[in-house]
Amino acid sequence: EQTVRRHRTDTIAEGIGIDRLTANFARGLPSHNSGSPGIDCAVRVSDQEALDMAYYLLANEGLFVGSSAAVNCAAVVKVARQLPAGSVVATVLCDGGQRHVTKFYNPSVWEDFGLVAPVTHERGDVSFIH
Repeated sequence: EQTVRRHRTDTIAEGIGIDRLTANFARGLPSHNSGSPGIDCAVRVSDQEALDMAYYLLANEGLFVGSSAAVNCAAVVKVARQLPAGSVVATVLCDGGQRHVTKFYNPSVWEDFGLVAPVTHERGDVSFIH
């Protein structure tokens, strides 16, 4: 059986990515709520994709987002690629970058998480999302 830690140390994105299904999340899944519509799926986003997205948003949109918002935006790109042209996708920018400067935006910490410095991408080029 897996041990669930209160504070994860294997990701730079704090507060997300727990390894268990919580009751509030389960209520949104049709298999756990008598078939009502709700959550369609979950999307896996790597720390590198989140970091790259955060720097992309800062450089191209002037948005200084936190790690959770960067994960959301990277996930939106993955979902949008699966939808027909002209579809509308929305997400939440749930945190700002101010509380993330000592870890997520700190280049001296990246190596500890196996991350490399983000490369600059032109607006519209989200090829760094896999």
